[in-house]
Amino acid sequence: MKRVKVAQGVELEVLDFGGQGPALVFLSGLGNTGHVFDGLAPEFIATHHVYAFTRRGFGASSWPDTGYDTATLGQDVVHALDGLGIQKASLVGHSMAGDEMTWVGLHHPERIDKLVFLDATDDRAEIAEFMRTLQQPLLPIVTPQAQASRESVAADLARDLGGLVPAHELDLGHEFDPTTGGYVRPHRRPEAAEQMLWGVAKADFSALRGPVLSLFDGYAFPEWMEVMIGLESTPAEFREKARAYLPTLRRNTDAADATLRQMPGWKLVKLENARHFVWLTNHADVVREMRAFLSP
Repeated sequence: MKRVKVAQGVELEVLDFGGQGPALVFLSGLGNTGHVFDGLAPEFIATHHVYAFTRRGFGASSWPDTGYDTATLGQDVVHALDGLGIQKASLVGHSMAGDEMTWVGLHHPERIDKLVFLDATDDRAEIAEFMRTLQQPLLPIVTPQAQASRESVAADLARDLGGLVPAHELDLGHEFDPTTGGYVRPHRRPEAAEQMLWGVAKADFSALRGPVLSLFDGYAFPEWMEVMIGLESTPAEFREKARAYLPTLRRNTDAADATLRQMPGWKLVKLENARHFVWLTNHADVVREMRAFLSP
């Protein structure tokens, strides 16, 4: 593990998995650190020099007060590449990292070799606009129960995400009471996740000109919203407004999917029986598709 400066007073945690060949950089989704890829990234060291970045505000990276909008987070990726002496890289991003990758691809296409989206092409700007209408916005992040043991948190995350979370992700992405061992809070700057959501820019995927691989589970925000509507713990305001908004969200999502399927230079692969953390549920499928796509 090393740290690289991306702005005044801001350093990112960089995981260097080693390997031979062109640079391959993994970017985690909302709420995670680069360690979430500890089990996936080493699969590619035979053909690439593999890294993972932890964005500002999370884990072992710096926790500044500002800079959680898409443009700044995208600039952080570029500056981290600069700090590592990497002129060009393939980027692999999960979930909300798709917005940062798209920003880099549009503003610095000369720095990109290939892009891999891991369930990362949803329109998060649209869902953020919906959240702004709520007094109690709900973030699409799994939150462990207070004072749960480390073992219980690991088991709950494995159940909810569909596979075991790497040990370092568990330890560096969460805080546990040193006396009782019970879960206390996520290991990130307070409000960092919320600031990311409010600062998300609408990703213009159609402006990317490949090569692009998109691996997805077939469940987008409409399905997440349906699940939340069905939970008794969901605030009544969310349920009421979500029911009214769901038809519009479905139409927009279907239209966006149809556009992506017609994109030149894109390969879209739906992974059967996958869940949002596709490499946890469908590890072999993800590795196979990525190796084929990343090969020269």
